[in-house]
Amino acid sequence: MTRRRLLSRGMGLVGGGLALGALPACSIFESPPHVVRLTAAREFSPAPPVGWQLLVGVPVTTSVLNTSRVPLRQMEAGFGYFDAEWQDPLPEMLQGLLIESFEYSGRITGVAREGSGLRADYVLLTDIRDFQAEYPHATVEDVPTVHVRVECKMVTLPRRTIQESQGFEIRVPAKGTGFTAVLAAYDEAFHLLARQVAEWALQPGRRAGGGV
Repeated sequence: MTRRRLLSRGMGLVGGGLALGALPACSIFESPPHVVRLTAAREFSPAPPVGWQLLVGVPVTTSVLNTSRVPLRQMEAGFGYFDAEWQDPLPEMLQGLLIESFEYSGRITGVAREGSGLRADYVLLTDIRDFQAEYPHATVEDVPTVHVRVECKMVTLPRRTIQESQGFEIRVPAKGTGFTAVLAAYDEAFHLLARQVAEWALQPGRRAGGGV
């Protein structure tokens, strides 16, 4: 298929004329990548505050997700990337957004990056298994679904023993094929993830020092 046909068949446009790259692991555009960022979750259900402090580690993930490139997966063709980049590599971006989300919850005053020097009671460790827009076929004419799957562990400090672990999986269909719609689905998926992780991590029965 020619470049002209690729541009004319359902490609989602971004501000400045940047479009959705359909081919896995490559770009059909010569212009610099468009830098994008997700936002922290801000709306949480009311709940009592906790009396302990938390560190958030840098999430670990697979090699295809450990990048600043925005990932997609075409079920018949494998992993690829949009012609866009996250503001920071995915693990560092999600670490910062999780911290912001915990702060917006209003339920914990002591939360920071692991290694910050905060004398915390727990560290939240996250393994990102999926964080991509998925297309049911090898074409961008389909509306994708953003698929997020993570495994989280609450580790007590200073003993560094796992107190509890929990998996979270979220799917959010985009409202269109354009990159703006896909990015909005990414944002909604992260907000859902952050709320679920916060509700789990900030359980009222969890005590400082690792007791429950």
